[in-house]
Amino acid sequence: MMTKYKVKTKAVFDGQPVGSIIELDEVTAKKYESLKYLEILNEVKKRKKTQSKSKKQTTSKKSQSATKKTSKKE
Repeated sequence: MMTKYKVKTKAVFDGQPVGSIIELDEVTAKKYESLKYLEILNEVKKRKKTQSKSKKQTTSKKSQSATKKTSKKE
């Protein structure tokens, strides 16, 4: 898997003005850094998806359908 880097442009790069901070893949970032077009700031760390969000969504859907059923009976 390719590593992503945050880079700061030192020239107009890919339509972005000088001084913009953008994300590029490892190969592109290192290539253009060697040509002095940009400066690598840091490596982007990937976030792990939390399962707690999906659990909350499923329980809220179930509780909503349960309240709809009880309100129809009344």
